[in-house]
Amino acid sequence: MRSLYKRKCDHCHQEKIGVYAPDKPYKVFCSPCWWSDGWDELEHGLTYNMNQPFFVQFSALMHKVPLLARFVYEDTMVRSDYANMANNLKDCYLMFNSGGKVTPCQRCAYGDQVDLSNDCLDVSHCSRNELCYECTITGSSYRLFYSRNSDSCRDCWFVKNCTGCSDCFGCVNLRNKSYHIFNQPYTKEGYAAKIAEMGFDSGSHSNVEKFKKLAGEFWLTAPVKYYEGVQNNNVSGNGIFNCKNVADSFYVIDTEDSKFCAFLFNKVRDSYDWTQYGDGGELVYEMLQSGEGVYNNRFGWCIWRQSHDTEYGILNVNCSNCFGCIGLKNKQFCILNTQYSETEYKELRQVIIGHMDKMPYVCKRGREFRYGEYFPPELSPFGYNESTAMDEFPVTETQATTFNYPWFDMERYRGNYQVSLSSDAVPDSIDDVADSILEEIIGCEKCGRAFRLIPMELAFYRNQRIPIPRLCFSCRYLARHELRNPMQLFQGHCMCVQPGHAHKGDPCSNRFQTSYSPDRKEIIYCESCFNSEVA
Repeated sequence: MRSLYKRKCDHCHQEKIGVYAPDKPYKVFCSPCWWSDGWDELEHGLTYNMNQPFFVQFSALMHKVPLLARFVYEDTMVRSDYANMANNLKDCYLMFNSGGKVTPCQRCAYGDQVDLSNDCLDVSHCSRNELCYECTITGSSYRLFYSRNSDSCRDCWFVKNCTGCSDCFGCVNLRNKSYHIFNQPYTKEGYAAKIAEMGFDSGSHSNVEKFKKLAGEFWLTAPVKYYEGVQNNNVSGNGIFNCKNVADSFYVIDTEDSKFCAFLFNKVRDSYDWTQYGDGGELVYEMLQSGEGVYNNRFGWCIWRQSHDTEYGILNVNCSNCFGCIGLKNKQFCILNTQYSETEYKELRQVIIGHMDKMPYVCKRGREFRYGEYFPPELSPFGYNESTAMDEFPVTETQATTFNYPWFDMERYRGNYQVSLSSDAVPDSIDDVADSILEEIIGCEKCGRAFRLIPMELAFYRNQRIPIPRLCFSCRYLARHELRNPMQLFQGHCMCVQPGHAHKGDPCSNRFQTSYSPDRKEIIYCESCFNSEVA
């Protein structure tokens, strides 16, 4: 998702940004070329070979057919070349897994899982926001800063789990409140006076860090619901919104009757083991980065735009009844990118399924892959450390090798940039930052890597009085990611002992699965107790 490289397109020969490093042994087309009609997807089709396992032949095809440099719908992207896993972006920079269904995301930067938002920077899992900064899991909000898990808020700083609030500071678990500071109410005039008395200066880096710490400590004094999400029925996991009968899933929206899903949105139905995208998909199994009206697809990666009844496919658009195909658009009855009649297709498909069971692919660890298994990890064009798997389930190179996961030396492509401005030399106040900072190469306070500001970014900081960040984009992303609960479930229990709740003073006996691990500091409540105290 975030591992990008410069590489020449194998069609137009222009240097473009993409996810494949220059020395990876694949044919790669830039997005405009791949989506064009200037090449034939069936040119490199293979005839099925009964003397080789299916996955060996599929891997050979993957090394011949042009792959898409960035996973984007090119016809929806406007001046947003530095983005991946995206659609419908306009004037955006370093945005990932983001976009808009009807209207585009505009002037957003350094975000992931963002949709229908404008002028937002450094945000994750955000929808319908405007002028927001450093927020995670927020929706329908305006001028929300350094906040988490909040919805329909306006002009708030350092708030968590607040809904319908405006002009609030450092608050937690409030509903439809205004002019509150650390959950204490004030008049409009008193609110402004108290903010001034506390000495809050939104444009000062050191001052913001001070209040960020104070707010975090205050948040821990309030209970949290055992999972993040609302408007659900019979669900388990975390980050679940408007779902029904969804089990062991994370960060899914508008999903029903599904299990083991993650990062899906918009009317997903009857699906299992599906990660990223969604948008009207149904009857999907073992799928990655796929969506928009897809139906009855199995074992695929990047299956898009109304594709149905496909198996073992990669980068197929509006295709049907295709097996083991790569990079097809508007095709049907194809196997290994070779065209067949409907009758021939159905007969050969059954032969291949039987052959996959009789002659399975055997990986280097000796594991056998038959029909019904996802692609063998060792055939992935990416290293484990290049993927978001490293964010969710970090491992060392030695551990990855033990499990036969590929590993890639990304450091060779980082670039040897000479830092011209150390992080501690960046002015503390945005008021003291000159235009010349756009020419500086700043050293990240955490990892030491070089990064630069872009004009849109500097204008945002000045207009909203936000200090210049000391961390590079990647470290800021990881810092937000660390605020999220892990994609794991633990056995937990309600910690409520409030006498006014249904358990009448005795400790609540409710047990549940939660993504809050037992060593966390939060006070965990069941939904009933949480609603009794908060809603």
